[in-house]
Amino acid sequence: MIGRLWKTGLKTGRCDAYETFARDISLPMFHKQEGFLGCVMFRSETEATVLTLWRDMAAVASLDTSPMYKETVAGILEADLLTEPQSVSVGTVHLSDFGTLDPNSISSARGPIGDT
Repeated sequence: MIGRLWKTGLKTGRCDAYETFARDISLPMFHKQEGFLGCVMFRSETEATVLTLWRDMAAVASLDTSPMYKETVAGILEADLLTEPQSVSVGTVHLSDFGTLDPNSISSARGPIGDT
């Protein structure tokens, strides 16, 4: 499994708009990508982080060339939500543990995680 970590600054006062874009545009786009396994999105008032999980490096490489991904990137830039700095890190997931996570305590675009 491969993890891809994207970090970005957020424009002041644009957090709600960013969350709406992430939920309504970004997450559905990720679900349509071959090899996508899941994601975690979190933010503060000034920055956002998106950890996506992928089957393999080929799936991550395919994301970068995906027309749907490129359209999503263009859309978030056009929405004027982001600031510098932005970064992407990619690496092999060597450990993960969500065993004690209550799936009903977290929601996704489709409802509680346990319902997806």
